[in-house]
Amino acid sequence: MRSIYNPYDALLEQMSELKKIVLDIRDLPKEDYTTKYYTRKEVAEICRCSVQTVDNYISRGQIKTENFGVKGVLIHHYQIFNKDNTLKELKYKRKA
Repeated sequence: MRSIYNPYDALLEQMSELKKIVLDIRDLPKEDYTTKYYTRKEVAEICRCSVQTVDNYISRGQIKTENFGVKGVLIHHYQIFNKDNTLKELKYKRKA
């Protein structure tokens, strides 16, 4: 007797492997941003601007800083990112 060959078995096996990979990625622990701080230079690289521009944002009060010992001025993660980790709009807004 001849056995019947199912051409979809290979696809179903690959799909189950992909499903396992996706579930593993989903279950990875999220990074904790409550203790994440950046220097002025790192913020400038993230925002794609100069350090002077970051200093201007700080002096205008758009970004609040915290003083940490030897490192000096550090900026908290949520001062430059929204809760959904999108970059905040920091460009100058004219007062009405």
